[in-house]
Amino acid sequence: MSFSIRNLLRRAPADALAPDGDRRLAQELVDRGIAAETSGNTAKALRCYRKAVEADPRFAPAHMNLGIALQAAGDLTAAIASYERAIAADPEYASAHYNLALTYLKCPRYSEAEAGFRAALRLRGNFPEAWVGLADTLEALGRDEEALSALDKAIALRGDYVGALLNSTALSHKLGRLETAVANSRRVLELEPDNFLAHCRLGMSLQNLDRLSEAEGSYRRALALKPDYLEAKTNLALLLKADGRTHEAMQLLFDLVANEPTNTQLRGILGGALHGVGFDRAGEKERNVLLSLCMDDNVSMLSLNTAIVELMKGGQAFQVLQQSARRGEDPFAEIVPAVAAFLREPLLLAALPRMPIVDAAMEEVLAHMRRCILFRFEALSGLEVTDPVVPAEFICALARQCFFSGYAFFAHENELQRIASARKALEEMLKERTVNPRTLESSLAVAALYDSLHTLKACECLLEHPIADWSEAFRPIVQEQIKNRTREREIAMQIASITAIDDAISLAVRAQYEENPYPRWVTVPSPSVGTVENLSRSLRPGHEVRVHPRPVPILIAGCGTGIQSIRVAQTYPDSEILAVDLSLASLAYAARMTERFGIANITYRQGDILKLANLDRSFAMIECVGVLHHLDDPMAGWRVLVNLLEPDGLMKIALYSEKARSSVRAARDFARSLNLPLTPEGIRYCRHAIINLPEGHPVKEVMHFNDFFTVDEFRDMVMHVHEHQFTLPGIAGCLDQLGLQFLGLECAATTRKRFREMFPDSDADNKLEAWHQFEEIHPETFRSMYSFWCCRK
Repeated sequence: MSFSIRNLLRRAPADALAPDGDRRLAQELVDRGIAAETSGNTAKALRCYRKAVEADPRFAPAHMNLGIALQAAGDLTAAIASYERAIAADPEYASAHYNLALTYLKCPRYSEAEAGFRAALRLRGNFPEAWVGLADTLEALGRDEEALSALDKAIALRGDYVGALLNSTALSHKLGRLETAVANSRRVLELEPDNFLAHCRLGMSLQNLDRLSEAEGSYRRALALKPDYLEAKTNLALLLKADGRTHEAMQLLFDLVANEPTNTQLRGILGGALHGVGFDRAGEKERNVLLSLCMDDNVSMLSLNTAIVELMKGGQAFQVLQQSARRGEDPFAEIVPAVAAFLREPLLLAALPRMPIVDAAMEEVLAHMRRCILFRFEALSGLEVTDPVVPAEFICALARQCFFSGYAFFAHENELQRIASARKALEEMLKERTVNPRTLESSLAVAALYDSLHTLKACECLLEHPIADWSEAFRPIVQEQIKNRTREREIAMQIASITAIDDAISLAVRAQYEENPYPRWVTVPSPSVGTVENLSRSLRPGHEVRVHPRPVPILIAGCGTGIQSIRVAQTYPDSEILAVDLSLASLAYAARMTERFGIANITYRQGDILKLANLDRSFAMIECVGVLHHLDDPMAGWRVLVNLLEPDGLMKIALYSEKARSSVRAARDFARSLNLPLTPEGIRYCRHAIINLPEGHPVKEVMHFNDFFTVDEFRDMVMHVHEHQFTLPGIAGCLDQLGLQFLGLECAATTRKRFREMFPDSDADNKLEAWHQFEEIHPETFRSMYSFWCCRK
């Protein structure tokens, strides 16, 4: 809301002549320049100002107006030089100091901007614009409290200063002072009832105060004034979703993305809003948007799962395929138009390779289709033939789905025998080099339905052909199953170790994640960019926040396959991240994905949290998500992390909930009773045994967890080598022992809304006892984990 100000001493006395120039001529030229600018003739204005400077080089207003014109033309370097000449000619020229500071702010050169605004304020106390400019600078420097104080001074000087009021509204909202933000928005609307921005800002503050009805009214008034106002539309959609009006919300968000298909922020918002939302039919617009989201690496595929699976299940083809599966019939024996269309459905072909299918009915159908494809292929006889009924594109997409899930589908003995024979024949042909592997593509795709191609003997010969030589559908299989594995082996050899790993439990956990890196992923939602300081302000409102030197040191303790470290790196691009894990296989996956996303501020190292005490450094932020509960002594590891935390640092911890994971405990007991080996075959058998339990069996409840549907995640959940579970009172005791202060739980907006209905006290969010009472009533709340922030007391 800051803008350039014309000099207030524009006109010199009529008889004033400069010792070395013509002051009257310079003033006349400045007047002509201002008139030219007013009429839109920028080129003429610049000529006039330059002539004014030539006429009287010591006439400060000439330099000042030339600077303003240059700044408006985008030549900030020349503008700065002009303002500096104006100040040299008249050191007490407050407006020149202000405009120079404003230009520095745009560069951005924040320290010089702050000095310039403060100089202007020293020279002219009644200068509200300079207070606003100073506030903009202080906020850019992360000094939000000082910025808000500067805005208060601007408003005190001019109570009707709409720009200062709007800035104060935004900053108060950011600092969590929602009632102040509401009051400032209402003051703007008293002055300008049709200010659409103020209506939207008011809606945002009211929404955060859970006054959804009032917030909706504000958004709708903003849109009545500005129908294409994107922020208001987006906020309204999210409000409608939070209010349970999912259909209206989705309709609005789909329209927004359809109209702005390249808007990354909108796409991410729609992707997040779709989490858990299903519909059995969709129009062409919705299908096209979903298809584009499926192909977007910055949208979480897990969020799209319900929508896509329900859409596929809602069609006639799925009903035919499900009946075939339950009767053990070949759905391809007779060509059914609906099934033929299903095999070529663009949305299905795009989704299968990139997302876990977390639906038992869909898994049943796909597993049966895989079985029938194998049997048909065997019947066709010949490794170089193709199936005339089942498109190669579908076989390849299904093979990539099977690879993505770690080959979780159960296979019967007759399937295993047939695929073993097919693989052996393939290996012989590859080993002898008697045929061009390109002609074996259909056989390789079928083999990839049951196991990764990198496990084939002589698979390296497949890399001798340029990837472009393979069909478009098969290329990703070569990339994912052979090239990526090769790259991960190279990376693993380069990752350094920073601690010994000799604790018995740590060694067992490392062995598990070497065999089953967790989790396998291909997309990561693109987060909003932020700063550690702003996070601290949101978690500790009212506390003074230290601005950290850049880059900000962050530790990810137990980074797994990298999705967490990459999210943090994208959120805090001015950080330097050390990501540590026990498993080289997980670290290699993480590093490869970090390469793929072009991220340069993460260093991966192998190490044990228990031994990190020897690190000669500390961190402004530490995240340890889903890790401590796998240590032999979680408190020992947690204590090490506390000692690595800077005095004013932030720590994020995530731990399993004992109450929410009762079905997991039952499943773990069931798995132990089967006495199965911790191999892919043992894991698949355990999953199959649970699926076949009678409806209503308590162990079967574990199928409601997404982790049930992939081999790596199932093992992590049901067959892990070591696991602790926690209660909120227990966590409170841990925090007390460690000298930590609880700062709040992370949870879904719907959960927080329900919590606030139960505990309207504004301080309840930060009270573990209140959350414990809430969990007693809603025991499934933290089925994933307790994820919370804390800091030193």
